[in-house]
Amino acid sequence: MNLMVTPERRTVSRPFAEKRRIGTAVLELFPVGTVLCASDPSGCPIYLIHEGCIVYSRLATNGIAQLVDVYGPGDVFVHPSAPSLAEVRMECRYEVLSLRRHARMIHESLVENIDRAHRHVALLCGKTAVQRIATVLIDLALQFGADPITSATLTLPLTRTEIGDWLGLRGETVSRVFSELIRQRAISLDTNRRLCVKNWQTLSCIADGVDRCIGRAMAI
Repeated sequence: MNLMVTPERRTVSRPFAEKRRIGTAVLELFPVGTVLCASDPSGCPIYLIHEGCIVYSRLATNGIAQLVDVYGPGDVFVHPSAPSLAEVRMECRYEVLSLRRHARMIHESLVENIDRAHRHVALLCGKTAVQRIATVLIDLALQFGADPITSATLTLPLTRTEIGDWLGLRGETVSRVFSELIRQRAISLDTNRRLCVKNWQTLSCIADGVDRCIGRAMAI
């Protein structure tokens, strides 16, 4: 195991053991702030996330990290290889999967990840700024256990700048869209990161680009 600790963050090239057994699965722990980087040549571990959040990025040639995706409970996640890295945003309990014993689960996850990547490309190519952000807020809320029937509160794992980076938008555009979603009473914000989905139907209509009151396309 290669483990380097700084005052602000922990960087690991392989998982370290702080284990807890749930049923037949042995869960290990990544604390908040852990940065997962390229592993040794023996291969990249595959994790099933039971709790927490991991943000996956890819380093550009200029050294800037481009956010690629967000992984939460139930997601299968492969330990990054260069030039990618990942950061734990919420304390993460995970299970290390075996290629032999969990082949079907890993295959299904790979198919889902490819489909998710295709949907994200379609989102970037065919949606307005407000549609992109509404879609991502729905995705994050459902990913982290929100009830799609009642009002749901969650702590966003991303800053507004990171949401903009993920969606190809400027930070000020993200702030303007958040204000519009609040004005339409689709969401409310307790803090910059604490968000409440107040009206799922309104947020879904906005994500689809339709004004639910008059049934026309929105031009935000």
